[in-house]
Amino acid sequence: MMRLWFLAGTAWCASLLFAVTSWAAPAVSVPELQHDFGTVFQGETVRHVFVFTNSGTAPLKVEKVSSSCGCTAALASAKIVAPGERGEVQTSFDSTRFRGSVSKTVYLYTNDPAQPMVQLQLKGKVQAEVSIEPQLVNFGAVAPKRTVKSTVKLLNQGPREVQLEGLETTTPELAARLSANVVPSGGTVEVELTLTPKPGQTRFSGYVLLKAAGAIRHDLRIPVYADLGERAASLN
Repeated sequence: MMRLWFLAGTAWCASLLFAVTSWAAPAVSVPELQHDFGTVFQGETVRHVFVFTNSGTAPLKVEKVSSSCGCTAALASAKIVAPGERGEVQTSFDSTRFRGSVSKTVYLYTNDPAQPMVQLQLKGKVQAEVSIEPQLVNFGAVAPKRTVKSTVKLLNQGPREVQLEGLETTTPELAARLSANVVPSGGTVEVELTLTPKPGQTRFSGYVLLKAAGAIRHDLRIPVYADLGERAASLN
C-alpha cells in the first residue's frame, strides 16, 4: 500500500511540474505601436526608439527585426529579454527620396506563441526645404526655329537663408538665369528658362542643375521637356 501511495505521489508531482512548465511562456508587450514624427525636411533622418517588455514567464527571444523598405533601418537592443525586463527597437528613416505623407513599418519577430510578429509604424510628412514650383517644365509642342521661355520659382521653406550656386544645364539648347543668388527664409527666387531647339531634333529632354548651400538637401534638379516632332512642325 505504501508503495502505491509513493507511486501515486510521484506521478502527481510529475504532472504538476509538467503543467507548471507548459504554462511558462514569453509575452511581448509594446505600449507604443505607432510614432508620428510630424513634419521634417526632405533629406533629414528620423530616429525613434520603440520600447517593448517581456510580460510573460519565460525568456523572450528576438528572432528578427525587419522593415518595409531599405529607407528604414531597425535594430533590437538585445536578443534575449528575461521575464519582466524590457528591450528596445531602434529605428531610423531616411527621408531623402520622399515627399508628402509617408508611413513605414518595422516588423518585430519573437518567440511569443500568442503574438509572434508585432508591427511598429513610423509616420509623418516630408516637405522640401527648398520647394520647386513647378517641379518640372514641359514646353509641349515647340515649332522649329522658335525660342520658348518659362519661369520656375524656388521657395525657401526652411529657417535659414540659402545660397544658390553652380547653376548649369545639361544641354547647350537650354539656358537658365537666376533672379537672385540668395533666398531668405520664406523668400522666393525665380529661375528663367530659355529653350532654343537644334534643327532636326524630334524631342528635347534636359535638366537645370544647381546647389542650395545651407539647405539639408543641397542638390536641386529641374527636368525640362519639349515635343519637337511632327506635331511641333505643324505649328510652323
